Amino acid sequence: MQIISEHRFYKEKSKSAKQVCDKCSTIIWGLIQTWYTCTGCYYRCHSKCLNLITKSCVRSKVSHQSEYELTICPEAGLDSQDYRCAECRAPISLRGVPSEARQCDYTGQYYCSNCHWNDLAVVPARVIHNWDFEPRKKLRQDILLMKPYFITCKEAMEARLLLQLQDRQHFVENDDMYSLQDLLDVSSGRLGASLTDIHTMFAKHIKLDCERCQAKGFVCELCKEGDILFPFDSHTSVCQDCAAVFHRDCYYDNSTSCPRCMRMSLRKQAQEPEDATWQQ
Repeated sequence: MQIISEHRFYKEKSKSAKQVCDKCSTIIWGLIQTWYTCTGCYYRCHSKCLNLITKSCVRSKVSHQSEYELTICPEAGLDSQDYRCAECRAPISLRGVPSEARQCDYTGQYYCSNCHWNDLAVVPARVIHNWDFEPRKKLRQDILLMKPYFITCKEAMEARLLLQLQDRQHFVENDDMYSLQDLLDVSSGRLGASLTDIHTMFAKHIKLDCERCQAKGFVCELCKEGDILFPFDSHTSVCQDCAAVFHRDCYYDNSTSCPRCMRMSLRKQAQEPEDATWQQ
């Protein structure tokens, strides 16, 4: 192994593969030439080009600064770079003399043709700006409300229902984190369809298939009518203090406090004299 510019280069053993050297942009003939690959970013080069590399390992960069740039093409101008490539510091200009300046739409910086290869990639800032995630957010909030039912349900644990989201584990931790793949799936429609199917499966287990989960439902204490209610039902409201569930219309029409909160408060007040007597 050789470490150069934070690359971890290993000598390749394949003799039949025909690759292109990322440094000199010429073909690597595996049968007659020795070549190396970085195990982090898969940068490939001839052995003769190793000591000429100026481009640092991308994986190492990401490990030091893993947050996305969320400003669209944050350009500062070529003069702010002293008319040099942001990567290798080679002289560049917009006129192409001595080398063409190519702008990266992600960083907004300018690079030479050796460091900027005109590759195409999805830019996170352009993906997320002005997008509306409310429908997906509601589904994700519901899934978080369903999670406590599953982690205390033997049948759900045996069926490993939460593993339906094993590719998106952050969905069972919070409702406001998105990976770039999530955003791409939103654009294609896959995320909405997938969440809807999982939401339906989870709700079916809690409300229809499992008696233990059904027993954890609520009866609206304001009207005392209707079916068993769950916090993820679309027509319900949840008390922020005690987590009791009510019909939405009943909750907003009722001008008094939450019945469960009032009952808990009265119970606490009744216990205080007893505690004082016991201390005496």
